[in-house]
Amino acid sequence: MKTLHIHIGTPKTATTAIQSFCKENAKVLEKHGYCYPIFPFYYPGNADAHNGKFLLSELFDENGNRDRIQEEKNFREGMDIVLQLFETYDDIVVSDESIWRGMDSEKKGLWQLMKKEAEANGFSLHVVVYFRRQDKYYLSHWNQQVKKLRSEETYEEYANRVGRFRLDYYAKLERMASVIGKECITVRRFDRQEFEGGSIYSDFLSVIGLSLTDEYVVTQEMRNMGLYGNTHEIKRILNGIPQMKDGKWQMYFLDILQDCSEISKKQYPSEMMSKEEISEFLEAYRSGNQKVAEEYLHETGTDLFDYSVSDLPKWEKDNPYFIDDVVRVFGVAVAKLHQENEDLKKELIKDMRKELNEVSAYVRHRKHPFRTVFRWISRKFGGK
Repeated sequence: MKTLHIHIGTPKTATTAIQSFCKENAKVLEKHGYCYPIFPFYYPGNADAHNGKFLLSELFDENGNRDRIQEEKNFREGMDIVLQLFETYDDIVVSDESIWRGMDSEKKGLWQLMKKEAEANGFSLHVVVYFRRQDKYYLSHWNQQVKKLRSEETYEEYANRVGRFRLDYYAKLERMASVIGKECITVRRFDRQEFEGGSIYSDFLSVIGLSLTDEYVVTQEMRNMGLYGNTHEIKRILNGIPQMKDGKWQMYFLDILQDCSEISKKQYPSEMMSKEEISEFLEAYRSGNQKVAEEYLHETGTDLFDYSVSDLPKWEKDNPYFIDDVVRVFGVAVAKLHQENEDLKKELIKDMRKELNEVSAYVRHRKHPFRTVFRWISRKFGGK
């Protein structure tokens, strides 16, 4: 039977790496009867490898109003493309991490709609979701907001809205399963030690019925490029300056901070929550996690996650290493500017020498007009 595989995240589980891998290896997937299509839709700030975006992503018109008509057009056109591709392929794969969140906000009836599409057109649904331990996802999400989305929100402000993240994985899975059935949902742990074949790529392929072989190319290393130590707070403060609205400035400062991040982490290893706070935070989800392991992973007597917590101090802004990190960031910024200046000088000198050589050649030809004419005649009639 034809199958539409829908990878829905969750966020911060290497979803972008999986998407890039699938797009890059689209030809290999096609050889095995799988298609990872790129759709003709544009969603600001999203690469085309996020090919499941058309299922529920919001769109806005020039006045900033939500354009539900265009959203529906994209959905219909996208599904028509899927149906057309099913004439050639048995398996189609789409992926977008925003589905995990959006199915409870942007499009609450998504799974009812997808079930209707599947039944009407004779294909089956297969949903793939990766989970990481709630505290790790939660803290990583805040770090990402500061790092990439220019958030000025302090961790305390962020923590006051924890409810919006819907970290009760079991409750959300049950809402999906009530529509499409548990048998259509594959749950995977986002844990390097749990990955089938030792990598997220081999694990994901195994979930959709394939194996990672030498045919596939892996060019994007899965790395956690968060900001650690004090660098996340420095970036949060920098997010308030007007220059950060420019993407080039954003990347410039981010590059500097990432150069300093590992040093800051070693100097001041810390977490945004204390060991006791993390343990209390996790306790709220432990029962639901147990049900996920039992009912979706079919494991009896095992935990969904390793609940051990590192005994690191809680991050404090008035820590004794903050000034050191500020000076370090300043030093790296100056060093980068100096290097760029030196590179610019070398390039300028190179261009000036090139122009000087061209002028010198011109002057030499001007001094020897007959030689110039002779060379021209030779090239013209001598075939050189």
